[in-house]
Amino acid sequence: MVAREEVFIRCGSIVLEGVVEEPEETASFLGGAVVCHPHPQFGGNMFNNVVRALRKAFLDRNLICLRFNFRGTGRSEGAYGGGIDEIEDVRAALDFAEGLDQLDHKKLVLAGYSFGCWVALKAAARDPRPARLIGISPPVDEYDFSFLKGETRPKLLAAGDRDFVCSLPKFRQLLDETPEPKIGKILPGTDHFHVGREEALISEVNAFLDLYPLDNQAE
Repeated sequence: MVAREEVFIRCGSIVLEGVVEEPEETASFLGGAVVCHPHPQFGGNMFNNVVRALRKAFLDRNLICLRFNFRGTGRSEGAYGGGIDEIEDVRAALDFAEGLDQLDHKKLVLAGYSFGCWVALKAAARDPRPARLIGISPPVDEYDFSFLKGETRPKLLAAGDRDFVCSLPKFRQLLDETPEPKIGKILPGTDHFHVGREEALISEVNAFLDLYPLDNQAE
């Protein structure tokens, strides 16, 4: 059983809607995860299948999970900001997570899928708080990920071999240019949407957090 609470996150002059979920059996000072959804102009929101798969992976590992809707999505106020204003949404979500009494703010994972991957990782480039970074299906054919060249925190980057916005040559180049520590995964038989392949994502997240556990902050 998971404790679930709808929350509202202040971001400047607007308010974003979100959901905080906490494993039923928790110890004090748990770690947590913030998850960012795919492109809102193409139907992306915090109820997306990949977002929910990430949520399950984090809850199964006894992490508190915060999902939220970017500005202009669902009940979140404001309007689509071209991926620039959404960086502030991510920072506001991190602020909110950091303020949760039961969460150890030194044990934060920031994860994103597709457009949410780009926004989350770009936000992390300006924010030292996330200890672990997860990017699913980075849309390398659409956005510049060169900011990852200086990223030295442990990170997981995963994409399907049939992804139409993450071509394999560009994804391999991204992996080559991104410094250690990292895990890069190409998921066979998987397109951009991961429908029916969510369990593979959960397995990859588990493997990543096994290799780079939040309890070990020495990297």
